[in-house]
Amino acid sequence: MRTTKEKAIELVERFLALKKINPNAITRPYNWQEAKQCALICVDETLESLWNVGHSDVNDQIEYWQEVKQEIKII
Repeated sequence: MRTTKEKAIELVERFLALKKINPNAITRPYNWQEAKQCALICVDETLESLWNVGHSDVNDQIEYWQEVKQEIKII
């Protein structure tokens, strides 16, 4: 499993790469701050899904994603 910092960087970079995937897209490419905001939304959605599971066996996953969220905020 990737470290939380590696995962944070990966998520942000994936949003930065969207324009490269579809060069004919009407939208402009994301800048770093916009990509960070999109990554944070993804992490929030992941956390919400894990919280809805409500089992104690997902606590480690919740902690991991909370740490990823903190890493995204500081990168």
